Amino acid sequence: MKKKTIYIILAAVLFIGCLLLVLTKTGAIGNKQPNADIFAVKDTNNITKIFIADMNGEYTLLVRHDDGWYVQDSIKAMPAKVNDLLSTIHNVELRQTVAKTAQSNINKMMSVNAVKVEIYQKAPKFKIFGIPFFTKERNVKTYYMGPSTMDNIANFAILEGFDEPCIVHIPGFRGFLTPFYAFKPVDWYNCDLFSTKITRIQSLKVEDFENPENSYYVEKSGTRFFNLYNVHNELIADYDTAKLLDMLSEYRDKNYELYISSMSKDAKDSILKYNHFKTITLTDVNGETTTLDMYRKLEIDPYYLDAIIGGAERAVDEPYNRDNFYAVHNGNTNNLVQCQYYHFDRQNQPLSYFLKQQ
Repeated sequence: MKKKTIYIILAAVLFIGCLLLVLTKTGAIGNKQPNADIFAVKDTNNITKIFIADMNGEYTLLVRHDDGWYVQDSIKAMPAKVNDLLSTIHNVELRQTVAKTAQSNINKMMSVNAVKVEIYQKAPKFKIFGIPFFTKERNVKTYYMGPSTMDNIANFAILEGFDEPCIVHIPGFRGFLTPFYAFKPVDWYNCDLFSTKITRIQSLKVEDFENPENSYYVEKSGTRFFNLYNVHNELIADYDTAKLLDMLSEYRDKNYELYISSMSKDAKDSILKYNHFKTITLTDVNGETTTLDMYRKLEIDPYYLDAIIGGAERAVDEPYNRDNFYAVHNGNTNNLVQCQYYHFDRQNQPLSYFLKQQ
């Protein structure tokens, strides 16, 4: 009986020893070693959230949804910029640790001039022989990205859990990494207003509130064939096909120029109430609808008057800006954007533009 107990104890000790060895080798326990990939997250496909914050409390939270990435879990993020960040997270490497004599100064600099980065994945607590255990969304990496080095091709950084300041870079990339870690939400907003190819357009409605007779409606009638209707829903049999198709083809790439973030509520309400001149409603072949409400921008408008004289009443005959206008995308009046007339030149043409000249 005693011999059996001894065997059980030996087997338990052996099992615990093997378990500790496996956990240590997989990184589940033990200190991180300063290898080249200590800052990198190689499996970027499983990243679910990225939190980026400066030392003053301003932050951006990027969240992965089934249809792409969102800023603050509500506004679509710019795909190209998110891809650049994921590439940076994947490729960032340790170049060297900071010399002991310089660590105190670097730590002081980092305490006021660094960006905190938290990366989350659906990941197991540990794996044993390739089998995951306790999988859930976890913070798999946290580090502080500091300012660039003197040569401008690397950055100072501190990895949580390995508190010695380091110098990191991307091999082959001649530049510093700070621009990839933008902490202001507006820097991540997707500027796209329309991104529908002409073959995917089912209908288009353009309402002109200043000149209602210039309103029109376009409806798909076949592959690259469309019917054109006037404001009275009367079919226009003879129109300039090239001009109409040219206009419709531009809906594949329409974006805004500037996100308006600091306008007062009174100034915004005034614009939304008095300056609405056109609404565009586009429906694709899947029934998904995109709307754009367009508003005139005053030559000297409330956005600038707020900063200059604390706001002002609108003059009756005050001229409109000829270069830019304001817009609201999909009815979200909380997000006012600025667009260029030049970029929307064909979309702003009246119905008469598409009629054949007699």
